Amino acid sequence: MQNNTGIPKAFFRFPAQIVHFVGLPVFFLLFLLVFRPAGIIEFLDAGVMVLEFNVTILSTILLLILVGTRLTFFFLRKKMDPTYLSYAAWCILEVFFFACFGAMYMALITIGREQYSFFYALPRCLIDFFGVLVLPYLLIEMGTIIYAYRREKLEPAADDNLVRFKDANQKLKLAVAASSLLYVEANENYVNIVYLDGESVKKYQLRSSMKRLEEMLHKQGLQRCQRAFFVNPSHVTVLRKDSAGFVFADLDTPGTPPIPVSKTYYDSLSALL
Repeated sequence: MQNNTGIPKAFFRFPAQIVHFVGLPVFFLLFLLVFRPAGIIEFLDAGVMVLEFNVTILSTILLLILVGTRLTFFFLRKKMDPTYLSYAAWCILEVFFFACFGAMYMALITIGREQYSFFYALPRCLIDFFGVLVLPYLLIEMGTIIYAYRREKLEPAADDNLVRFKDANQKLKLAVAASSLLYVEANENYVNIVYLDGESVKKYQLRSSMKRLEEMLHKQGLQRCQRAFFVNPSHVTVLRKDSAGFVFADLDTPGTPPIPVSKTYYDSLSALL
C-alpha cells in the first residue's frame, strides 16, 4: 500500500491525477465567481475586460498545467520514490507554474492600458493563487490518505508467509502461503500459478508477465528452473533425465506434471535440494 518512504501508492494512481486536474480548476473557477474576494477580483479585473472571462481563461491555464504535471507524475510513478516533503514541493511547483503563466496572461491583456508588468503580476499571482488553492489541495490529499487507509483495512492482514499476486492495476488477485506454491508457469500474456489448497492442487491464471513477478518469487524462495518456469524447491523430490537427455523435476504432489529444468539453472536448483 505504501512505497519505501511511507507515502500511499494511492497518490500515484490515475484516478488521483484526474481528481487533481479536474477538481482544482473547477474549485478555482467557482470560488472566484461565487465568493468574489475583493483583493483578487480587483487585480484580475484589471479594468480592461470582464472578470468572468479572465477567471475562465486562468482556470483553463490551470487545467492545462495540471494535465501536464499530473500525467508526468503518473508515468514516472515507478521511478519516483517521494517523501511527503518532496510531494508537497511538487504541488507547490504546480502552483508556481500556474502563477507564472497567470502573470504572463495578466501582463499581456493590459498592454497599452494600465499595464501590469510580468514582475508586478507574478508576486500577486503567487499570493492570490496559493491562497485560493491551498484548501482544495489539502482536501484532495487528505481524501487520498483516507482512501488509502480504508483500502489497506480491507486487504488481508500483512503476513510474511503469504505471496500476494496482483494484476497490472495492482489489485490483489490471489494470496497463497509460500509453502503451498508448487510452481509458476509463463503462458503468453499470463502466468499459471499452481498451488496446494489443503490436499487439492489448484491453478490460477493471472494476467501478468514472468518478468514482473521474478523478483517477488525469488524473495519467496522459488527458483527459476527454465525460461518459462519457477519451481518451489521444497516440493521437488528428484531431478531426473529422460531417455532423450532432458532434465525434469518431479514434485511430491500426485497429479502434477514433471517440470522441465534447463542446463542453465540445473546447478542452482540442485544445490537447494
